[in-house]
Amino acid sequence: MAAWTIKPLCFGEFPVFEKSVFTYLRHFGEKVSAPILGWLLQNGPEAILVDTGPSSPEMAKGWHTAIQQSPAQRPGAAIRAAGADPAQLAKIVLTHLHWDHCYNLELFPAARFWVQGDEVQTALNPLPTQRLPYELGIPDRQPPWRAVFDRLHVIRGEFEIAPGVTLIPLPGHTPGLQGVLVDTGRGKYLIASDALPLNENLSEGIPPGIHIDVAACFESLARMRQVADVVLPSHDPVALQHAIYPE
Repeated sequence: MAAWTIKPLCFGEFPVFEKSVFTYLRHFGEKVSAPILGWLLQNGPEAILVDTGPSSPEMAKGWHTAIQQSPAQRPGAAIRAAGADPAQLAKIVLTHLHWDHCYNLELFPAARFWVQGDEVQTALNPLPTQRLPYELGIPDRQPPWRAVFDRLHVIRGEFEIAPGVTLIPLPGHTPGLQGVLVDTGRGKYLIASDALPLNENLSEGIPPGIHIDVAACFESLARMRQVADVVLPSHDPVALQHAIYPE
């Protein structure tokens, strides 16, 4: 029987990013280059996409941290290069609804989108400090996920989206952030999204710099250690050292 594999997809990068946004109370003033990642899970003919990437650099300009995106990094091109047709994908996981994880939804006319109910509720009425990450308050712009509201599969808590692929809550960065636990046949791999921007968040026990509940961040770090053999970060270049997991 085939087992799941995981391909990291680079949807662009933050070329000059303030590292303290990733590491709470550390590395102030230090700038890093950070990829913006999605993930393609494959098991024989079945494919699941995790996160759909950011807005275009033009849309991000003036509202968010500047991004760069080559033609090959545009989500449609990156997904096709990894061996899937965006128009045919049926299952897409949105780990959370910040702008750099849930754009480009028009590429997926056949898909349903799995998201935690707590995340939808928060995205509708976030704290003032979270309004821009959720794309609220930008003139003449609506958050991208609202365009597929009728195709959201809203869940609460753990959910097996396919045999060997389980969505698990990892709150803290946002109230409804979810990770994706994948049984690869060679261990359990966890796509942790922004609950783990960098590997050092886990190895050194550092919450992400952007959060709504720092205690929940620590609990989510502990849960990662408990459930997974390998944890994959969301904005760490090290995740791109392998084209496929397990490597």
